[in-house]
Amino acid sequence: MATTPEGGSSPLALSTHRYPRGWFQISFSHEVSAGELKLVKYFGRDIVIFRTESGKLGVIDAYCQHLGQNLGIRGRVSQEDIVCPWHGWHWDVDGNNTLIPYSTEKCKDHVKIEKWTHREWYGLILVWHDPDGQTEPEWEPPKIPLLEESRTYPIREQDRFTHRIKAHPQMVLENGCDPFHIHWVHGGSENHPEPVSFETDQHTFRVKIMVSYGDGFERTQLTPDGPVRVPLQLRQYGIGIGFVLFPPELLEAIQLSCVTPVDEVFSDYNTTLAAAREPGDTGDMPINRAAAFTNWQKRVVVHDFFTWENMKYLEKPNFAREEAKNYAAVRHWSHQFYPPAK
Repeated sequence: MATTPEGGSSPLALSTHRYPRGWFQISFSHEVSAGELKLVKYFGRDIVIFRTESGKLGVIDAYCQHLGQNLGIRGRVSQEDIVCPWHGWHWDVDGNNTLIPYSTEKCKDHVKIEKWTHREWYGLILVWHDPDGQTEPEWEPPKIPLLEESRTYPIREQDRFTHRIKAHPQMVLENGCDPFHIHWVHGGSENHPEPVSFETDQHTFRVKIMVSYGDGFERTQLTPDGPVRVPLQLRQYGIGIGFVLFPPELLEAIQLSCVTPVDEVFSDYNTTLAAAREPGDTGDMPINRAAAFTNWQKRVVVHDFFTWENMKYLEKPNFAREEAKNYAAVRHWSHQFYPPAK
């Protein structure tokens, strides 16, 4: 259950910690092919992702435990290991030293590089992060039925993208309890969104809001039969995994929004878009409303960035009556993922 912050701060205050507990995206799967590696920085740490020649994925801290060389800089994959560019020491996907090529010692069984618990999830590479160092995850990433079904268009590389933003990792998920910004930031209808339900349960929260599309127009690409008011379903799993489900009344589709803290200043906002096939279409390229949806959402995603990058955080915000309850709920819920305030 959610806990409130310690140390006398407001229960509505954000944590001073930037690195919460949970699942976080550190790459897209297509960015690391067999025999390749990728160096990334998240949670203020250098991490190397590599895929062996047989296709097995490894995620380990970037530094060789021989003399400290960064394996992501000129390192390489050889069969089932990553090889240090300085002295050729081999390390496997579990961080074990498997070969010292010039030594009769062969390898050091007791020396290991810290590995990250990871999952490949709908084309995303996720790691479990715990500020207390616990490597066993407390929950698993959710199953998403729409992404399990063949009636969904295949997700293309251009439908997966990352923006680096100057923002606290929690700012993205708080959009889920803030429907009132939609008109002002995204150019939505003045027929304001209406919160319908808001529920928290352990590591998840669920939101339903009614949103208008196409108001003021006889028809649009997304609303060929005229304006509609539809329920959007928002889901959040910890701080790092979130998505929006768009209903069939508009277009059955999903937007994954996964935010990961890079360091004390920046976070990566990762987006994946997918839509159900248009009736009668058997192709792999989105057409008609599905194409309009992906093109529109690519533009919508960036609309919020200016607010997060230019705001001054208020420990005691002054909420309007209509928004106070849900904001309070999501901030209370969020505290469980951060270390207690000192």
